[in-house]
Amino acid sequence: MDEYICHLDIFSERSDYKTLIPFLEGYKDRYGYYPTYPVADAGYGGLMNYRYLKFNDMKLYQKYGMYSKDTHDKKRINDPYFTHKLIKNGDDYVGTNGDRLKYLYKNNRGNDVYLLPSGKRKEINEENIGYQKEVIKNLSSPLGIELRMQRSIQVEGAFGVLKTAFGFRRFRRRHTQNVRLELFLVAIGYNLSKYHNKRYRITH
Repeated sequence: MDEYICHLDIFSERSDYKTLIPFLEGYKDRYGYYPTYPVADAGYGGLMNYRYLKFNDMKLYQKYGMYSKDTHDKKRINDPYFTHKLIKNGDDYVGTNGDRLKYLYKNNRGNDVYLLPSGKRKEINEENIGYQKEVIKNLSSPLGIELRMQRSIQVEGAFGVLKTAFGFRRFRRRHTQNVRLELFLVAIGYNLSKYHNKRYRITH
């Protein structure tokens, strides 16, 4: 938000993935609405998070784990069984080479299992693939490119300032509430510094 830190939180989860929903719920509690374009890196994209974002009318601009390979790995993209290029035909799928992937069953993870001509099996979650295609389309659009650029400039820039100008490299306090307090105080200091620097530039 104009390069200011407008929301933050800390979590003890080992995975970024599980922190997206509580983070955005915290944002909603603070401002009364969800952000329209919550951009996030590959650690946050996935089926449950995409469902949550769609349900709450937020746009899908969050990379998923295989995003880089799905968009840049030519060997993967040119594979005739590349999931994003398969064509649905009844219960089955058809590859770009005309081979049929025959539907077998739905496994306990909720994925459909298909039999390839080679005898190998391939898992597909049609709902998740739909979300992934939407993410790729969104992030490759002019708006998506701009949002990614701004995320890199503003988020990474803020961390850089905190490390270099503020000398903030590690927390001095222990326990969640104390660490959260320390982080909030650092963020307040950052925002005040940003505000005064902007006012100085305007008046001079």
